[in-house]
Amino acid sequence: MAVRKSSAPQFAFDLRVSLRDIQPEIWRLIRVPHDIRMDRLHAVLQAAFGWTNSHLHQFIIKGEGPVPLFVRDPRNDDEAFTDQEPRPVDERKVMLHRFLTQPGDRLTYEYDFGDDWMHELSLVAVHNQTTRLSAALCLDGARACPPEDCGGPPGYEDFLAAIRDPKHEEHESMKEWIGGEFDPEAFDFAGVARALSRVKA
Repeated sequence: MAVRKSSAPQFAFDLRVSLRDIQPEIWRLIRVPHDIRMDRLHAVLQAAFGWTNSHLHQFIIKGEGPVPLFVRDPRNDDEAFTDQEPRPVDERKVMLHRFLTQPGDRLTYEYDFGDDWMHELSLVAVHNQTTRLSAALCLDGARACPPEDCGGPPGYEDFLAAIRDPKHEEHESMKEWIGGEFDPEAFDFAGVARALSRVKA
């Protein structure tokens, strides 16, 4: 396990992350330091699911009022975002423990504003640590990440229907587009672990 010594109190958060609107469920269970910056958490989520970081993203935190708080990279904001109230929070300047503190706390991670991949993050456990994790860990998970640019959950359903049915009119074109075979039930635990080990937490 990758660790770094620290004099400050340290905690590790176990996060269960699930893609919305897809059944059977696609999910990951990951362990991260409680003080991971939100931009680093974005990188961890990309590695955990196998996304390619090709699109914009944001975190959505529901508060007590009707308007949620958005946490994102302000370098990608346009006027429509910068005029929002409350103003979006710079993900490079805040840490995860500002938004999640105890088991049951949740937030949403949105990736690709066109396909709208919505990830539900739930804090399931908090661990006392003597040293700080320097890289996230994969603890468990299920099923493959959908292909990039397949059209979100509805497009993913259409994609799976096409590749599963040799008689489907788009069967061959979808297999060519994906580069061969695609197994939606496959979960490459070792591959995810390697990808996470390369992301600084």
